[in-house]
This record gives sequence, C-alpha cells and structure tokens, in this order.
Amino acid sequence: MTDSAPPAPATPAPGTPVPGTPMRKVVPPRLVGPYLTGQRDVLAGYVYLAADPRLENPAAVFGALRLGFDGSDFTPDMDEYYTICWPARLCDGYRAAGDGELFVNPIPIPVGAAMRRVRTGSDDIVAEYDGLSWVQAAGEA
Repeated sequence: MTDSAPPAPATPAPGTPVPGTPMRKVVPPRLVGPYLTGQRDVLAGYVYLAADPRLENPAAVFGALRLGFDGSDFTPDMDEYYTICWPARLCDGYRAAGDGELFVNPIPIPVGAAMRRVRTGSDDIVAEYDGLSWVQAAGEA
C-alpha cells in the first residue's frame, strides 16, 4: 500500500464563479409559466452574478443586457421581469462570455433555485424549486 496525497479539489475556470456564488438567469416572459408548471426544467444560455448592478431594475436591464434582439419578448418599457436564482456549482460548467456575462450549457434546475419577480424597488420570490416542482411562495396567487 502506498501513501499518496488526496487529489486536489477542482477549481472553477478563470473568470467564472466559485461554488456558492449567487447566480441569476433572466427569464423571457413567455417561459415563466412553462417553468412554474414543470414544462421546462433546464437552465441554459447567458447567466449573471446575482450581485450584478445591471439587474437592479427593469428600466435598466433591457439596455444593459441587450435584450432588444430580434424575436425578444422584452421591451424597453417593461415594469417587471423574472429571474431564476441559484447558487453556482462547479459542475455547472460556466464559461466567461464577456462584459460580465457567463454562458452555461443546459443544466437541470438546481434544488433550492428561486423564481423572482423584479420591479423597481422590489425583488420578490414567486416560487422555489424543490427538485420536483416549483412551490409557490406565501402571498403569491
């Protein structure tokens, strides 16, 4: 039997979040219902650090995240938008995509993720994901 050092823990790629970092994915309005009813169960595409100041209010998010692309559901005068928030995991495979953006290939929605509604001056939890379904937050209709 030989003594050997345990393998070094995996580390995130440069420019990507460390495990536990709060993350956010802006959700197109047409996908909020499919997420909350279980018709959609993956996250993919551009994601952001939850602390990104560009995500603080609807008036700023449209321009800051360049959401006016062809076919976009977002409008410059939207008064609210939705995000899914979760703690980053090493297994998610984030890639730096420039200008504070990260990109992730499809991953299952992490247990404990939260669907949030963001309005100017408020950021409220609508539902939380328990691994099987979204559980509506108290006070949500």
